[in-house]
Amino acid sequence: MALNRNIQKIICFIGIALLFGFSVWKFVYDVRELIHPVNDLIAQWGSSKVFLEGKNPYDDHEDLVRIWETTENNSFKEYNEAYFLAQFPTVYPPTALLLHAPLALLPWRTAVYTNLVGSTVLFVAMILLLAQKLQFPWSNPRKLFFVAFALSLAPLHTGIHQSNISTLTVALLGLGLLNLTKRPYLSGVALAVVVCMKPQVGFLFILYPWLRRKWKTAWTGMAACAMLSAATLLWLRIHGVDGIRAYLSSMGNMSTLGSSVFSFYAPGPDKFKLVNLQVLVYQFIHDPHASNLITWAVFLILAMVSAYLIYTRVSEKNESIGIATVSVLTLLPVYQRIYTATILIFVLYWAIENWQLKRAKVVPLLMLPLLFPLVAMTRVGALARFVEEHHLSSNPLWNMAVMPHIIWIELILLAILLTVLYGTKAIARKSVAESATPHPEG
Repeated sequence: MALNRNIQKIICFIGIALLFGFSVWKFVYDVRELIHPVNDLIAQWGSSKVFLEGKNPYDDHEDLVRIWETTENNSFKEYNEAYFLAQFPTVYPPTALLLHAPLALLPWRTAVYTNLVGSTVLFVAMILLLAQKLQFPWSNPRKLFFVAFALSLAPLHTGIHQSNISTLTVALLGLGLLNLTKRPYLSGVALAVVVCMKPQVGFLFILYPWLRRKWKTAWTGMAACAMLSAATLLWLRIHGVDGIRAYLSSMGNMSTLGSSVFSFYAPGPDKFKLVNLQVLVYQFIHDPHASNLITWAVFLILAMVSAYLIYTRVSEKNESIGIATVSVLTLLPVYQRIYTATILIFVLYWAIENWQLKRAKVVPLLMLPLLFPLVAMTRVGALARFVEEHHLSSNPLWNMAVMPHIIWIELILLAILLTVLYGTKAIARKSVAESATPHPEG
């Protein structure tokens, strides 16, 4: 028996070592093949520079062209029309412009690598803190497995490779959630920064402390959001710009782009880079308006069920399942690209923490496809040729099951979490205070 146990440990550590090696190879690739000088940071960097000048960061394309042409990347002027201006109207709210102002003070190349190093280091630190919170020693393979798996996730590396702010926002989100109980004011500020920087990531998490009656975190988060919003809009108003109207106009223009890369019903495989539920629903009914209605109806039902179960069954002893549930819900209703799926690390954390549950053991198996950027792989190389030769892009089964596989994973993960929550004993409450009664499963 002891020999078998040792063999199992050796196999586990070999697997973990391979995962670490895989993640290191991905990090090296991300840095060496960084999409440069054209990447996702352009939108925030350019808009924030216009914002700092006191001009309209949403509609003044002449200023955006001027800023890009005066950077050190003069040999890449051809990207002005092809990419830079194609990113506008920008989808980021005015508060994001204020938060990215420090990067906008830096030259473009410096800003890119500052964002790369800073966000990656912060993310790795957040993963290590999460692992440290697990109630077993570092010699336990599960703790090392969590770190290795989290650092190997394809959505993480997609975000790093494209200089997207998702890496930073998920890192800040994790730090905010880690401090939910012991440092409520810090937690509130972190959650506020996330929702002000990228609302589609933070919109449910800023509400989570209210559901959990974490009043200090809840009020701090709201106050920080109000202060950031007031400071941003005041700066724009002083310079004669109506920030709210400009942003709403920008969002309206975005909705007119129709079948562009921003649309869940765009022709071709680009839509499968999105992981929101509309993409999957559309494959069945082929009606954009109905897909939106069905998605929001499903989301609202799931959100109400989740809110009730979290309120009645989550305590500090099983906080991770509440956070994991909100993480999956966040991905469903609104525009989310594949790098946002990085927040599923909180589901993985719950699974590792609750390894004694059979359903928790299923989670890493379900998340294995997230180690590989399958959608991107179908666009290049041998797999792309295979897809083209066999006309898979027009195959209904391919479009309903394979390409939107991350969305299916999200739905199955949510079903697992909700069934575990449902089977968890309800928490007895005394007036406002929560009694810390033990529960059998969460």
